[in-house]
Amino acid sequence: MLRILHMISDTNIGGAGRHLLSFLEHYDRAKLEVRVLCPAGSLLVERCAKAGVETHTSPYFAGDRSLGWRGLAGLLREVSSIIKGNKIDVVHTHAAFSGRLAAIAAGAPCVVYTKHRMDWEVSGGSLKRMVAGFLNRITCRRVIAVSRAVQESLVSSGMPREKIELIYNGIDLEQFRKQACERDPAPRSEFGEGRLVGMVARVEPEKGHRYFLEAAARVLERRKDVFFVVVGTGSLLGEMKEVARRCGIGERVIFTGFRENVAQLIAMMDIMVIPSLTEAFGISMIEGMCLAKACVASAVGGLAEIAGEDGRIAFLVPPADAIALAGKIDFLLENPDVAADMGARAAAEVEKGFSAKVMAGKLTDLYYSLMESK
Repeated sequence: MLRILHMISDTNIGGAGRHLLSFLEHYDRAKLEVRVLCPAGSLLVERCAKAGVETHTSPYFAGDRSLGWRGLAGLLREVSSIIKGNKIDVVHTHAAFSGRLAAIAAGAPCVVYTKHRMDWEVSGGSLKRMVAGFLNRITCRRVIAVSRAVQESLVSSGMPREKIELIYNGIDLEQFRKQACERDPAPRSEFGEGRLVGMVARVEPEKGHRYFLEAAARVLERRKDVFFVVVGTGSLLGEMKEVARRCGIGERVIFTGFRENVAQLIAMMDIMVIPSLTEAFGISMIEGMCLAKACVASAVGGLAEIAGEDGRIAFLVPPADAIALAGKIDFLLENPDVAADMGARAAAEVEKGFSAKVMAGKLTDLYYSLMESK
């Protein structure tokens, strides 16, 4: 049995956190002994422990930052203690460059890293891409790409293709659909009477909430039977509430904050929107497709990869284009039969390659192959 330590710097539960939780719920306990280390106060602590996994916290772990020099010495001491005390074979980090540095300094036998984001490759110049590639090469045995878009961005940054493992994110499709059908203590009337258009994402700059709200304002100029819902929390939550107020749509937009019952909330939506400016994969899009929701997404990164041919299982629009976003939302609201057909095709498509059990199995196989090749 291999002993694995997952390190994640998130304090919120976004795509990386949901990816980790899916793995924790589906890995083979006969093959792996898994522990998790995350920042003190992270929303992941309770969820990881609930999955039956020993969960450590550290005040030295820089929350929501891949690299934090302050406290790095303290993190090294704690990581070293966990690795040596539990005879860890593989350290698997999610972002958490500080964690990778600490794991290497502590003498971890093998370090792997999942690339959940494309921000550096999208926003940085060639020098930044070269730095990212160099750091990836020297701090891990393998980089796990969650989509082909991430894989190609890593190659362009100088990462050798043979050091990249493509493993798609996955969700528990059956369980997610079951959760969607569970009775919610908050009735549908929490979101007003009428059609419901929503997005599920951390409220951070790269998720494109501003364009969702600007699109909502355009749609609401033409029709009054729609409410818009933003599920999630983050650093821009207060600012986005102010944007909604300035757009004159404050009474038609519901900000739920962080919610556990994501499946139930998506089930209530007529249309799901993923307006990200950059997206390595797009778990929320998979969740919407799983529940047969018509999706409108930005044509970026993993979102375009998941959607495939525009209009068959999802509509794609240019990023940061509120006008195009509003047009597609309005079209689907006006044509519910088209939306239903698109959602049905999406539900069939998601069955083919986005299973959490398959993802967990591929990660387990990777751990074993790396240890056998030492």
